[in-house]
Amino acid sequence: MNYVYKKLFLKTLFLFVFLNLEVLAKENIVADLSENTVEISTTFSGAEILLFGAYDGKKNDDIIVIVSGPKGKIKVEKREKKFGIWITSKSLIFDKVPKYYYIASNRKIDQIANIDEIKDKSLSLNYLKLGKVNKKLDIKEFNSWRVSLTRNMIRKNFWRVEENSIVLNKNTLFRKTLALPSNITTGLFMVKILHFRNGILISEEESKINITKTGISANIYKIAEEYSTLYGIFAVVLAVFIGWFSNIVFRKV
Repeated sequence: MNYVYKKLFLKTLFLFVFLNLEVLAKENIVADLSENTVEISTTFSGAEILLFGAYDGKKNDDIIVIVSGPKGKIKVEKREKKFGIWITSKSLIFDKVPKYYYIASNRKIDQIANIDEIKDKSLSLNYLKLGKVNKKLDIKEFNSWRVSLTRNMIRKNFWRVEENSIVLNKNTLFRKTLALPSNITTGLFMVKILHFRNGILISEEESKINITKTGISANIYKIAEEYSTLYGIFAVVLAVFIGWFSNIVFRKV
């Protein structure tokens, strides 16, 4: 099948799927992903997954998409300059932090839902539900650390918000391309699609994306997880050997 026929086939296939979704979406929302599994190799540079679906919509209805990754502990550090050198002066560990969190919508979220709904459904990075921290803090201190956590996760492209990015068509169909970064963690990712009408959530749907490592990187990751102490010792020994060997080579040159 040449390129032209292949492209025509894919367009026809998507049209067929959309038409069937439109029938199924009466009083509900139906969605699917172009792929449900992403494999990360040593050459992985990110991935794009098409999310598409249908909903029983009316004029001015809204769609919000949330992609949340596995939760775990995240360490936040604060550094200060001493004697001309930046060193870590304080640190705090947050528990049950989503290691990836992405929010997309067809318009500004504060125009779609009220503040109570935004807090309840975690429709803002400022209201994500997190676990406990490893130190006792007052409200002011906690909020300061929380701001640092959010800033770090955004900088690393692990947390993102893209308003006005979901395409709606005739109050029935929607689509959104989900761009996964190259440094994304592995695990099971939940994709939640929320359908709002006049600020009220009237239906929702969930899908899943499984992100796994493959090839040599998978073996290295498995060893590092299961034998972390030995892996750390090996890494140090390897670094010392490389430094020693490089010194010998350059000395001869």
